[in-house]
Amino acid sequence: MQMQTSTSVPVKGKATKKVATKPLSKAKVTAIPKPVKSGKGSARTLYKFTGKKPEGKTPQMNALITTVLEAKKDELSSTSFTAQDLVSLAVKKGTLTTGQDPLRIFRFYAKRLVEEGYFEKA
Repeated sequence: MQMQTSTSVPVKGKATKKVATKPLSKAKVTAIPKPVKSGKGSARTLYKFTGKKPEGKTPQMNALITTVLEAKKDELSSTSFTAQDLVSLAVKKGTLTTGQDPLRIFRFYAKRLVEEGYFEKA
């Protein structure tokens, strides 16, 4: 009876597992910054609703427009809102249901919503 032995040879180009002993960041987040006009990033850009009603658009676009149209003043200000505010309200009310990140849906339609006159950048 012959006995076989095996040796493990590290594969070239493969990373080995390392356990982090220190936290990656020492930063502490105490508050979420308020959106500003000059801030970069579509999630912080301020928009205002023009009042134009949706007319035969995609269901997701209709959901975003309808959410602003039907929002109460204490839920969302139609004169100054961010994409995050709008998307979180649309998901909360159930008008926008998606398997994707809801903010991604807004980013996809943002340019079109402005160009077609539904929203304006504030």
